[in-house]
Amino acid sequence: MKLLTLARDLQRRKGRERQQRFVAEGVRAVETLLASPLAITGMLASPDGASDARRARLLTEARARGIPVLEVTESELLSAADTESPQGVLAVAEIPTRRLPDPMPRQARLLILDALQDPGNVGTVIRTAAALEVTATIALPGTVDLWNAKVVRGSMGALFQHPALAMSWAECAAALAAQGFGILAADTDGQPLEEMLRAGIPDRVALVVSNEGAGLSPEVASAVTRRVAIAMAPEVESLNVGVATGILLHGLREGQRGEPVATGPSGSS
Repeated sequence: MKLLTLARDLQRRKGRERQQRFVAEGVRAVETLLASPLAITGMLASPDGASDARRARLLTEARARGIPVLEVTESELLSAADTESPQGVLAVAEIPTRRLPDPMPRQARLLILDALQDPGNVGTVIRTAAALEVTATIALPGTVDLWNAKVVRGSMGALFQHPALAMSWAECAAALAAQGFGILAADTDGQPLEEMLRAGIPDRVALVVSNEGAGLSPEVASAVTRRVAIAMAPEVESLNVGVATGILLHGLREGQRGEPVATGPSGSS
């Protein structure tokens, strides 16, 4: 399949699943992709942005590495892009095959996405998980495709390095049980994070974050061992899932290190 046709096909989830490839758009995303271990199929470049020095350098690097670079018109590039301004370049790369570490590190934290459907939020939580040294991120059924163009952009390149993968709940639950994980769920009615950390958390812990509207899937909810909330001002009902995930992951990391965690005002999220 020609590179331009392939890139157009990858705009759809079925195309990505069939081809096992995805698209990264824009200079920064392509730079980060080039620095990652992922296999790059090829690049499309248009005259738009031709005077940009960073763009020129990455195209030179791609050609030096034997990566095909196809010159296309601006309209052709836009026909394969998700954004209105892909900065004159996009790359097609292979979706990596990823598995959970086996065995797990003695201290491990997993992030489980239970039917998160907003691609911007998913990209943000993957970037946050990578920054806070989460062992892996698992996307359960109902979660947006991890290689959706908006998820790729929102992750700011973290998706190219951080082990994020899709699993069924049955596969995930079996892996958690085999590796001795405690399962926490973010819940406004849960135990405040500070209290939980003072009581102690397992060396291996999985944090489940769910769709803000629907909440936890029934099968996931039945397996959760503890529910955790964020203390905050009582007049604020809840937090965006990306913000809440960052606070909880940071607390869990510092708790596993045995470092003190600051307390906040009463209330929960």
